[in-house]
Amino acid sequence: MRPTVSVIVPVYNVEKYLGKCLDCLVNQTLLNMEIIVVNDSSPDNSQSIIDEYCAKYPQVKAFIKPNGGIADVRNFGLTKVTGEYFGFLDSDDYTTLDMFEKMYQKAKTDDADVVVSNFKWVSQQNSRDQIEGPYQPGKEMMVKLFATLWNKIYKTDFIRSLNLEFPTGNRYEDACFLYCLTPNINKISFIDESFVSYVQHGTSITHTNNAQVKNMITVFHIIVEYFKNNNFYDEYYDELEYLHVKFFLGNSFLRSARIEDKTDRKNTILLGWNLLNEEFPNWNKNHYLNDLGGFKNKYFKLVRSWNIMFFAWIFRNFKSENI
Repeated sequence: MRPTVSVIVPVYNVEKYLGKCLDCLVNQTLLNMEIIVVNDSSPDNSQSIIDEYCAKYPQVKAFIKPNGGIADVRNFGLTKVTGEYFGFLDSDDYTTLDMFEKMYQKAKTDDADVVVSNFKWVSQQNSRDQIEGPYQPGKEMMVKLFATLWNKIYKTDFIRSLNLEFPTGNRYEDACFLYCLTPNINKISFIDESFVSYVQHGTSITHTNNAQVKNMITVFHIIVEYFKNNNFYDEYYDELEYLHVKFFLGNSFLRSARIEDKTDRKNTILLGWNLLNEEFPNWNKNHYLNDLGGFKNKYFKLVRSWNIMFFAWIFRNFKSENI
């Protein structure tokens, strides 16, 4: 009997959190699940923890692979999926015990390609809900998508028919996968509940500001090439343009502005700035900047008439987290 949902869990240096993550998966209310745990040659005690769960829970399937980074782990995990649907859970996060039962039921009822839920940002100080959707597949999804993998489940046969892969060796691999997936989706469904607790660690890769931020340039080249090669580029030009504005003048620009080395910081910021202006020279006329309103879009428009390095100085010194 085919598993209902496969969940891919990447593992690297997470012995402190892994038990809590696996506990929430092996105790899910959904029956006949498959839990695919991929150890990316972690040097800590994670494998011993994995072995304990494998011995106790037959639904846990464990694999060890040579270290290749998070995108490589996700690609490897996808080759092991046998479930009707699949999802991801990072090994330092956790879910409610009814998450996958509710997600799977919604997927089956609606015959959805993708099902999306809300999630919680969790830190030592507090937690808050992040609402995602609803939005329509296609252009609206491109603009409003929250590029996180693990608050969604995906129809396995549908995804495999697209031959999508994560960009090995790069950060922003989740954004690359999801934005390339977006123009292919026919049916998307939403559940207005927060299942996943997305745990914030000051030392996590998401919060490390260093030269690896330049991987973003590579990833966005991959996204643009995918849209061009699959004849989506002209149809989605405005959405791709707005997406580049959001990333290169928004959160990713903020991270670039905090790279410690001054020369590397400047070069990384200018790489993104130049990519935006070369690929989309009239981006300041993008209609979403006016249609969507809000502070962020006013800021994006303002940058055009100011010096990009001046804004980098502001964000570095005032450490705003709101862009």
